[in-house]
Amino acid sequence: MTLSILLFIAGFYVLVRGANFLVDGASSIARLFHISNFVVGLVIVGIGTSIPEFAISFIANLTGASDIGFGTIVGSNTFNIFFILGLTAAAFTLRLHPIWVERDLKWNMLAVATAVIFAFSLGNGGISRLEAAVMLGLFLLWLYVTIKKTNNVVDDEKPIRVIAFPLAFGLMLAGLLGIFLGGKWVVDGAEVLARALGMSEALIGLTVVGLGTSLPELAVTFVAAYRDRPGIAIGNIIGSNIFDFLVILGVSALARPVFVAPGFFTDAVITLLASALLYGFMFVGTPYILKRWQGLVFVFLYIVYLFYIIGRG
Repeated sequence: MTLSILLFIAGFYVLVRGANFLVDGASSIARLFHISNFVVGLVIVGIGTSIPEFAISFIANLTGASDIGFGTIVGSNTFNIFFILGLTAAAFTLRLHPIWVERDLKWNMLAVATAVIFAFSLGNGGISRLEAAVMLGLFLLWLYVTIKKTNNVVDDEKPIRVIAFPLAFGLMLAGLLGIFLGGKWVVDGAEVLARALGMSEALIGLTVVGLGTSLPELAVTFVAAYRDRPGIAIGNIIGSNIFDFLVILGVSALARPVFVAPGFFTDAVITLLASALLYGFMFVGTPYILKRWQGLVFVFLYIVYLFYIIGRG
């Protein structure tokens, strides 16, 4: 128990250092290849920081613990929008390009809605292999559209000192390693504490594991926003969410159809509502800005949801 607590504390330090390396490397690569920071955050960083969710959900589904697998995806994505973007916007205010809103936030809603429909509305008790193939096809279509049409967006972000590609790539790898290692230590310590408190598998998936596997996104988003890199900060979250619902659930269901317990319906709908609310907030007041008060609303809603699922058990 003592070792788990020490790893829990040390994990946060490693996590933040890794996030700094990752943001520095990703920003340099974007400049070297004249790629939008948003594309780098959306595709490279967003997918990279989703590897913990992928590993946990895939293995959990293969071993029959689908509650933890699906709960991890849903819990992580609700946390990504309500808490991570909410906390970051409350601290810094986040400006989005119109194309990010009109294309990628809509794709985010489509990804979640597709997973919810397949999991709950077609009467098969989960996601079949055929549905998984559709989800993976949607992801490839989104990836094609994103890479083809985003590089004409100019990032209005502060100039950075560009470093050579080998060093930038090395920083990205070191950053990813740091956030995964630090995140694992945090999750391992939290799981020990959660099981000691008698929490159920579903609750652990929605809270401890779902939140813990989002720590890479939290660290990267907060550090990127602090360094005035909104493209990486926001792209990281949206890319991670789309990847989680379309690819992680899709690949898991291809290997073995994903059973989804009916009790997850409310949680999945809340994730969908979070995505829709994020999109709607873009048109309240000054458009395409996630304002501080909106960030605080997101954080408040997440706290309410957290009390709800803890009370539900």
